[in-house]
Amino acid sequence: MASRQHQGREPDNFDRRRSDDWQPRPIASVADVSLGELLTGLGFLTGLAVLWLSARGANIDTSGMRLVAVAGFLGGIAGAKVTQLVFSGWPIQVPWWVLFDPKAGGKALFGGLLVGWLAVILAKRKLGIRRSTGDHFALALPAGEAIGRLGCHFNECCFGRVCNLPWAIHQHGADRHPTQLYSAATAALIFLTLLIAKKRLDREGALWRLYLVLFAATRFGLEFLRENTAAFWGLSAMQWFCLELLGYVVVYGLWRGRALPPESHGV
Repeated sequence: MASRQHQGREPDNFDRRRSDDWQPRPIASVADVSLGELLTGLGFLTGLAVLWLSARGANIDTSGMRLVAVAGFLGGIAGAKVTQLVFSGWPIQVPWWVLFDPKAGGKALFGGLLVGWLAVILAKRKLGIRRSTGDHFALALPAGEAIGRLGCHFNECCFGRVCNLPWAIHQHGADRHPTQLYSAATAALIFLTLLIAKKRLDREGALWRLYLVLFAATRFGLEFLRENTAAFWGLSAMQWFCLELLGYVVVYGLWRGRALPPESHGV
C-alpha cells in the first residue's frame, strides 16, 4: 500500500478535469446515472423528506414553508454547482455551457450552504414569514449530507490526503484518507445528536445554531485530512468559512443575551 503512495498528488479538491471532459455529451450519456450520482441525488431527496417531516411535526407544513423549502433547495443546488465550476476555471478554462449540464458540478458544500441560506432568508422576507425555520433545516442538512457523501465516495470527489493507514482507499493515483466516508459518518452523528438535543432545546433557532457549531467544528477538523489548497495562513477557504460560522453563533448569542430580559434567558 505504501508503494502506491508516491504516485502523484492532485492540486486541489474541486474536481478539475481535462478540457476534453467538458465536451458536449450525447443525451444517452447525460441520462446514464452512476451509483455516485444516484446517491448524491438521494442525499438531496433525503434532506427534503426530513425537512417536510420536521415541518409537519411542528404543524408548519404550510404553502409558505413549502416555498421556503423550495427556495433553499434550489439555492443550495445552484450555489454548490456555480461554486465548484468557478473554482474549476469557469467560464474561462471551462466552457460556459457546462453551467447547464446536469451532471457537471454541484459538489461544493461551501457554496451550497451559503447560497441556500441566503435564498431562505430572501424567500422568508418576500413572503413575510418572521418565524424561525432554521431548526427544520438543521435536521435536513446533516441527514442529506450523510447520504450524499457516500455519493462523493463513489464519484471520487472531495478526496483525502495521501496516507498509509490500514483503511486508506486508493483514489487519484494514491492511497488516501477516505474523507468522504469520514464526512458521511460525521453528518450522521450530527443528525443523531440534534435529534436528541431537539427535545431539550425549546427556543426557536437554538437547534439551527447548534447545527452550525457542530458542522463548523467537525468540518474544520476534516479539512486537515482533505486534499485542498490553503487560502490564507495555512487554512483552506472552507476552514475560514467554518470560523466565520462559529463567530456568527458567538456574536449572535452575546447579542441575544443582551437583547432579552433576564427572565427570558432560560437555564
